[in-house]
Amino acid sequence: MRTKKIILIALVFALCLPLWAFSPMRTVMARMNDQQIEMLLSGDYEEASTIFEQSTGAIMPENTIMQDLAFRTENLENAFSVAISSFVPYPDSMKDMTEQQKYLSVFNMAQAISTIKGITYLSHRSGDKPEVLFSDAYLVVDKNNKKKTSDPVSDSVTQQFTRYAWLKDSRFGGNLYQINYYCYYDEIFLEICNVNPIKYMGFKCLDANALRLYLDAELTEEGVIVSGLAVIYNQEPSVRVLFTTVDLPSAFMKRICSLKDWFCGKITEK
Repeated sequence: MRTKKIILIALVFALCLPLWAFSPMRTVMARMNDQQIEMLLSGDYEEASTIFEQSTGAIMPENTIMQDLAFRTENLENAFSVAISSFVPYPDSMKDMTEQQKYLSVFNMAQAISTIKGITYLSHRSGDKPEVLFSDAYLVVDKNNKKKTSDPVSDSVTQQFTRYAWLKDSRFGGNLYQINYYCYYDEIFLEICNVNPIKYMGFKCLDANALRLYLDAELTEEGVIVSGLAVIYNQEPSVRVLFTTVDLPSAFMKRICSLKDWFCGKITEK
């Protein structure tokens, strides 16, 4: 309930912004210095963690749902967050599109949940080699009907709606997730929440609804700023399971980084 209130406040804020017009990338990332901007333009990314008393909102696009949410969750009691921001220029196939066409194209990319299947992350246990993060991913009919359904392709943008997806995580197994979409002006914002408890080796490490993963696409004049945020509630950063310690900030930083790479890849291959 607390997170819903935060997002509602962020939505009200977003609706007060001027109508449709993409802004220059440097204007959108106004809190970043020149070195950070150049790093994003080179294809690198910026990250932050409240564990290290870093501001997650400061690396987010200005005046967005994502930034407002990040700032509002930085100082919550019994919660911690990790964040990442990156930039991908429009590919040649999108450069001649109108702003509305670009927005619809990126919107449909965000609906292609099945393409998350097979994305990788760098595994420290495997010597920092890539390993598959999600071995399966697909949308289901709804929360109570787990029947697999195909990714939709829309000819118009729906501003707010909910879908459910089954994601099989290499470390935490298969889980049902609720995905809330919020699409306003130049921003496409996804909230991903675990419907069921998340377990590791059969032992619960996160309660239902304790994890919030956020993925955000902010369209600018030159390309798309892709950001990720993970907020974990009512849980210590490290969880001991039998003889293994699960570092949750590291685990979920890897996940939002992989989701960021997935989304950037969808734009690049367009």
